[in-house]
Amino acid sequence: MLIAFEGIDGSGKTTQAELLSDRLNREGIPTELVREPGGTRLGEGVRELLLHRSDLRINPVTEFLLFSASRAQLVREKVSPLLQGGKTVILDRYFYSSIAYQGFGRGIPVPDVEMVSRFATGGLLPEVVFLVEIDIETALKRRELAGRQADRMEGAELEFFQKVIRGFAECARREPGRFVLVDGKVPVEKTAEEIFGNVMNRLKNVAEERNAP
Repeated sequence: MLIAFEGIDGSGKTTQAELLSDRLNREGIPTELVREPGGTRLGEGVRELLLHRSDLRINPVTEFLLFSASRAQLVREKVSPLLQGGKTVILDRYFYSSIAYQGFGRGIPVPDVEMVSRFATGGLLPEVVFLVEIDIETALKRRELAGRQADRMEGAELEFFQKVIRGFAECARREPGRFVLVDGKVPVEKTAEEIFGNVMNRLKNVAEERNAP
């Protein structure tokens, strides 16, 4: 089973992805968590370039293609082999982030982003996407309280992130059967329990379909 977590930085998506991964493994369900960009040696190099090289002026199209290259490597080197081996894979971001950030945020035509993203991933889609929703003001306050310095993407203007939030919302609107909306302001433990219950129900349904005569 392929599971993805999406949302703006500071939404809590990474925390929820980590909690779900730990819980599934404790329940005896072999699970691996991978992040985007990153997850492979090449991907981690791209991550450093995209997020931590503030001295570079990266064109939006170049930025998108670098994200896509990292994603293509991750799917072929890690995600697909893990799925074929029977593991559940949790993605901390997937190509929906490119639709929101580079499409809605940077202004690259969304159909072009979708076309390249599908090509880069070989059309691999997650069974479920948990979109952790939060307003940008709350996300910024969380980052300040954590004392975390903004990376190149996080340092964008508020208007950019408002467009990104609209982009994620549009992705969810277009695929209501795949997206599950999560309130990023709800206590972490409660949210984690709801997400775990949702995933267990889905795994149960998959098992029943496989065993059906």
